[in-house]
Amino acid sequence: MTNISRRNLLYAFGVAYATPLIGAQTPSRRAAIAKPGESRFPFASQQFAQSATCKLTNEDSAGACSIFELGSPPKFGPPRHVHHREDEWYYVLAGNFIFEVGVEQHSLSAGASIWLPRDIAHCWANAGATNGKVILMCQPGGFEKFFDEAAQGPPLTSQDPGDLHKLHALHAKYGMELLGPPLFPSTPHVTDQR
Repeated sequence: MTNISRRNLLYAFGVAYATPLIGAQTPSRRAAIAKPGESRFPFASQQFAQSATCKLTNEDSAGACSIFELGSPPKFGPPRHVHHREDEWYYVLAGNFIFEVGVEQHSLSAGASIWLPRDIAHCWANAGATNGKVILMCQPGGFEKFFDEAAQGPPLTSQDPGDLHKLHALHAKYGMELLGPPLFPSTPHVTDQR
């Protein structure tokens, strides 16, 4: 067996340790600022952009998360669904919201928050009589792309078989399943919020 000097052994370990770091890219270390009403993601649908702003994009956070400010009219929210990629955190800015998570219902008003881990079926709605607003953080980032694509397709509340086929395919593309109607299914809205 060949004798290796201590110096050569330490050198070899140092090279083996440092080599992966040499080519590594450091994420941008810059602040991401979004002024009131400003979105950092250019949504294609101007109607959607008026009720939702992306405050932090996947690119801003190097993939860690995306953050949104979502407006919600009275008796409105997304259909029951499940995420297989994202965990979600909601913070209620204004209004009274119901969050249905699994088999439990939670009523949240301004100042309250809720964490929704992936793989748990859920839906939510503004249960109040006035417009509400929430902050939504999706982890990891990238959910702005789903919002952008969904805003250009059929309404999430549609029961038309052709629309449902498109909605199920869109959800599957983004690692989700569409499971059922929203909490207040009888209220039609052109601009759907997630």
